Amino acid sequence: MKIQSLVLASAAALAFSAPSFAADWFVGGGVGAQQNDYSHKPTDGGKFSDDDRNAVYMLRGGAFLTPNQRLYATYSYNSDDFAKQQMGLVSYDYLIGLDQANKLNWFVGASAGINHTAPDSSALESDNNFVWGGQTGLVYKLSDNLNTEIGYRYLKQDYDNKIDSGKYALDNTQQLYLSVDYRF
Repeated sequence: MKIQSLVLASAAALAFSAPSFAADWFVGGGVGAQQNDYSHKPTDGGKFSDDDRNAVYMLRGGAFLTPNQRLYATYSYNSDDFAKQQMGLVSYDYLIGLDQANKLNWFVGASAGINHTAPDSSALESDNNFVWGGQTGLVYKLSDNLNTEIGYRYLKQDYDNKIDSGKYALDNTQQLYLSVDYRF
């Protein structure tokens, strides 16, 4: 847990200090599909897995540190048959221009943050847990102030909850999303 706290503190320090040098700030929002992979290990043995797919909604803001680097924070909300999730992430992406004008860029990056999981069952407890992973996708510059993006994000989850009947876990989350950002 100390390592996770250190990683989050470092990411937060970077998020608050690095954008002061940024040329372009942005804010935006997105919508997409989220798949949560759950597992259950009963006390009498065996293992069961289930995945739930539902909508994800996100708000984000950050800065382009250079034309090829961006740093941003994202808040997302998802509700499925098992739980409601609220996630706060800090992400860094490296962008690679795919055309001469750099209107179309491929990005690859990493994310880390906190996820609040609130199970729908009263037998299971809500918890805040560390999440981390990576993302990739395409960004298209519609104008000097408007970008659109399609992306895929994979996040490893640390949610575990033990009750008398066994152990429940949220193992990972995958998101496919479309977003629009305003640059100023």
